[in-house]
Formats: sequence, C-alpha cells, structure tokens
Amino acid sequence: MDVSRLNRNCLGWSALTLVVFATLDWQAPGASAAGTSKYAHSDSDKRFLHHIDLYDRNNRKISPESTEPYSVEKTCGRCHDFETISHGWHFNTFASEVERQRVKAGSEADAAKNAGEAPAKLESADHSDAEAAHAESETVRSDGRPGEPWIWTDARTGTQLPLSYRDWEGRFSPSQIGITTHEMTQQFGARIPGGGIAASWDPDAQTPIGGDAEPTRWPLTGSLEIDCMACHAKSGAYDFERRRETIEDENFAWAPTAAIRIGDVSGSVSRMKAGVDLDDEKVQAKLPKVEYDDRRFGIDGTVFFDLVRKPENNSCYQCHSQRTVSDAGIDARWNHDQDVHLRAGMNCVDCHRNGIDHQTVRGFEGEKHPAGVAATTLSCRGCHMGASESTDAHADELDDELSLTQIAFRAGRLGSPFPKHVGLPPVHFEKLSCTACHSGPIPGEEAVGLMTSLAHGLGEKGHRSGMELPSIQGPVFAKADSNGLVTPHRAMWPAYWGELVDGKVTPLPPEEVYTNTRRALRVRKDFIEELSDKGREEFDEKVAAALAAIQKTMEVEQAVYVSTGLVFTRGEEEGSLVEVAVENQEAIEMVRWPMAHNVRPAGWALGATGCLECHSDDGRVFTSTITPKGPAPMTADPINMASIQGLDEATRLEWNQLFGGRKMFKVLTAASLIVLLLAAVGSCLPTIRSRME
Repeated sequence: MDVSRLNRNCLGWSALTLVVFATLDWQAPGASAAGTSKYAHSDSDKRFLHHIDLYDRNNRKISPESTEPYSVEKTCGRCHDFETISHGWHFNTFASEVERQRVKAGSEADAAKNAGEAPAKLESADHSDAEAAHAESETVRSDGRPGEPWIWTDARTGTQLPLSYRDWEGRFSPSQIGITTHEMTQQFGARIPGGGIAASWDPDAQTPIGGDAEPTRWPLTGSLEIDCMACHAKSGAYDFERRRETIEDENFAWAPTAAIRIGDVSGSVSRMKAGVDLDDEKVQAKLPKVEYDDRRFGIDGTVFFDLVRKPENNSCYQCHSQRTVSDAGIDARWNHDQDVHLRAGMNCVDCHRNGIDHQTVRGFEGEKHPAGVAATTLSCRGCHMGASESTDAHADELDDELSLTQIAFRAGRLGSPFPKHVGLPPVHFEKLSCTACHSGPIPGEEAVGLMTSLAHGLGEKGHRSGMELPSIQGPVFAKADSNGLVTPHRAMWPAYWGELVDGKVTPLPPEEVYTNTRRALRVRKDFIEELSDKGREEFDEKVAAALAAIQKTMEVEQAVYVSTGLVFTRGEEEGSLVEVAVENQEAIEMVRWPMAHNVRPAGWALGATGCLECHSDDGRVFTSTITPKGPAPMTADPINMASIQGLDEATRLEWNQLFGGRKMFKVLTAASLIVLLLAAVGSCLPTIRSRME
C-alpha cells in the first residue's frame, strides 16, 4: 500500500470537506443551522485554499493527459451542497419557480400513483380545493417582482422579442412560442452561470426535460452546468469572453474548462449534425477535445483554483452593466460618477446577499425572500431608515422587542446615514419609492436610450453606435406592480413576426421566421438600415412579401408584423400593408421593469433644488416623455409620465399652482407676522410707559 499517497488523499479530502461555507456571505436569521448540514464548514472569515482534484461528467478523475472537460457538479459537488445551491435565483433564470413546484407536485403524484395511492392534492376536483392548492403553490414559491426579460434580438428580421419563463406581464414564454431550451441556451447562455433547464436533460432519453419535441442537440453539446467559478473565481482568473465563444460553438459542457483557462478546447459541436451515434468512433473523434495545461497540476494531481467567498464586482458587471445613449451616441464613462455606493467603496454583495441556498436578495421594498427570512434592511428604505419606516412584510415583527436587537430590523447597516429629508412631507414616502428620486439617469424632456449587458452583450469586444436593437429607454416613472409606488423603469416595445387568430396575436419562432423570410426581405445584416431607413414604400413592399412567404411556408392563415405598438398585415393591394387592432393589447404594448442603479447622491436627487423641480408645469417626473421605438419606420406620439402614472393633467396643473407662489407666500407670511408683532408691541407701549411713570 502506498502510505504517502493514502495520507495525501486523506488530507485532501479532510481539507475539502471544510469549505461548504466558502461560498457563503451571510446566514440569515431563520435559516437552518449550519450544524445540521452533512457538509463540513470552516467557520472562518479567511479565504479557503482550494487545491482540488478535478472530475469529469462521468465522475472520473482528470489528469493532465485527459481530454474530457471537467464537471463543476462532480468536482465542487463533492464538498458543497450542490443540490441546495442549484435552486438559487441566478440558476433558474430559464425556469419558473412556480413551474418547478408544479413539476415537483407532478412527480409526487406519479410516485403516489405508482404506489397505488391517491395523492392528497389530487383526490378531489372540488373548485375550493383547486383554489387552495393554487394558493399554496403561490405561497411556497413565486416568480417575484418582474425583472429584465430575455430579449431575443435579430437585426436581420427587425425582431426584439421579450421572453421569460417566469409569469411576468408583457413577456412571452419561449416554450409556448416554439423556442427550444437549446436555442435559449445558445442565445443567452453566456449571460447565465448555468443550471436550470440549461442543465436538465435526460441523456438516456436524449431529450430535454423541458419537453422539446424535435431531435435535440443536447447529447452532443452536453449540459451547461452551474459554473461556480463565474462568481467565485478571483477577478482576472475567469475569462468570460472565452466562455461566451465556447457556448456560441455549442460546446456547452466544455465552457467551464475553457473559461477558467486550465486547458485549450479544440473542435466545435456547431459543425456536427444532431442525431448521430455517439458510440461511433468517427463521431467521437469529431467531438471537442481538451488539452490540459500540465503546469496547472500539482505533484499530487490537484489543481489550484484562486477563489473568493464573496463574489467581486467584476463578476456582477458581466451581466449587470448599463450605459446611457444620447443623440451623440454612447455616453463616455469618464464623465459619469457611477453609483454612489460603489464610489464609497461598497461591493455589490454587501446588499445583494445570499446563504448556501444562493437565493440572492434583490433589495426592493416588500421583497418576500424565498428562504422565508427577513431581508427588510437590505432594501434602500430599510437600510437607511430601518424596518419601522419600511413597508416590508416583516415590519409587524417589530412588536417583538427582541426584533429590535436583530440586525435585520435596524437602520444604519454598513454605516448608512439616516436621511432626515428636512421639509419633505411624509406623503412622499407613501407615493414614491426611494429610487424615484435617487436612481437612474436624471430625467430630461425625453427618456434616453439605454444599453444593458443582458440585451446588448456589453462586455463583448465590438464597435457599438448605441442605436443597436433592442431599443430600450428610461427612466420611465410608473407605479411598480409590487407596491404601487412610483418607481423609475426601463422600457421597450416588442417587435416580432406573429400570427393573428381570433383577434389575438401570438409570436412565431424567430429562427423559423428568418429561414422563411430571408429571400423576401433580402436583408443581409440590418433590417433598419437596409429597409426601414429607405422609407415607408420600401418597408411596406418587403414586409408584405415576407408576410406572404410566412403564410405560404409556415401554414399561417394571417401573418402580422408588430412594431412600435402597431400591428401590420397585408393589404388588398399587392405590396401594401394595413394596420389592424388586436384584443390582447398587452402583447404589443410597452414592456417595462424597475431600475435601481445607478444610485445618485443626495445633491443629485430629484427635489434637491426645491419643490418646483417636480411640482411645476414642466416637472420632469410628470412631463418627461417616452416615444415608442422599434424597427418599423413609424413616428409614434410621445407619452408623458403623468399619463403612465394615471394622473389627470388638469388636476396636476391646479395642484402645481399651490407651489408656484410658495416662496412669495412664505415671504408675505413672515412679513405679516413681523408687522403683527410690531403692532402688538406698539399697542402695548403706552401701557408700559404709564406703569413705569
């Protein structure tokens, strides 16, 4: 027996079992105690040193001579609770929390059926029971406040289609449209850390769990596993661009290996046909291969991973960057102060925290954390003002004196100052969110263009003008669906090719649309530049021809094109278009989602210069406008913020009159009081003199 080798292995396993909480930033009150986990933990604030053995997807140890990519699940899952981690918010961006509960309930029902038992929830078809089951599902897990959609963009067909697997208004479900999970993974996989349906397919059945009907490419590409290194690798050690290129080549299973740069990946699955026999030696020879850097392997066969427990900002910026766009193009970064918290030295994870479940706190008011814990003081209002000033669901816990001793309910976290808001009537806190005054671009006469990492691939090297699709604008001051407070939003109008049935429009699969309209549109790269910019006549002719092609080849009875809130279909004359009305207006109208960053300092907040900054006839929070934009050459009417908020313009103007002469009213009031005081003193002087005499 090789005793030295045995000792090394024992030491290695002993060390590895200590790191389950290396990925933890905090353990929130109410969460299960760390001691209940079967995984060991270090309980120290220091970084744990990771010299670890690598394993491939078949659970075989990797050596410098191996050609298979390493599996994050098989490697990291040896010491970390991978199952618990995998349910985190970031790993389920391609899946609905509610849907997962339905899947779970279905599995339990199947298990009960196989055991010859009737599942309790399905025993009765009574309507009240159905409502109770639905309420329980919503209580157990919800989709949360709407966030930025996945915007499927194709400049060749003038498409900007908002998608989401979550039940959010204005977003379309990819599966209902016919977009496969594999297509979603290839299109957006570089902007997720993996997991969810991007990693949930049955290799035996060779079909995704998501239910894709056609022969799939998953057996070739492999799963896009959760890549812990995307967040926990030391800044500079992880190559996001290399990961993106690997995913574009459909080398999903090879992406973690390429990104951490422990080896070079050669070959591309995108060049291979689906449905081939993976046991065929010729097919095996064409699959991507890894050539590991033997310098990364230690004498004991382990590889050093330079990791941090708290993800650094650089990891967040890959998916959460934003740039503003003016008429002159993309605004220069050097002229901006960025977020006030970042400038003060804070990190993203100081507020956006999570436990081992990786259910990251999103930080909005009234957030119901999936772990069932209080996250009150990790919102703007809660952090600065405490739970007593918050609308959080946990505010009722303040009745318990012990709650005041818990950090989750006290103001002043991380040294945050208490905002006194001198002279600001309390009604503002009942109508406005903190972000309404403090976050996003300073409003002007019109909403400005915005570019985001998720929508525009910020971070990828390229030459951008700022005019690229999708057309996103902000800030839009609208009432948030979660709490009814006026909140700044980003917004866009969908543009897509669809089918009109019984007065309702439904999008068609974007890739199929491109295939069937390529000859009719004759657009090589840019729909706007090559078609829309040439005028309405050229647009009508080409789009009408494309609609005819769709109806013929895709067996669609009435095809339509949606853009800028309008729906176009073929007219009676050849090469003409007519606008039609639809019943489901939500499918063509503005889609918006709240924005919280960048946070401006107090001196840049709305109202810092006085009441008239908002309460005047041209107060930007009410009069700033947004104009529907899309690929179609249409000039839509601008929409002002007051109408979006549901305010009556006449009432608003009357209300402003109370503020117009407010300064003069204060001066007159003060002068009147002084005159009255002098008069009172003057009337008392004779009496005082007589008494003195």
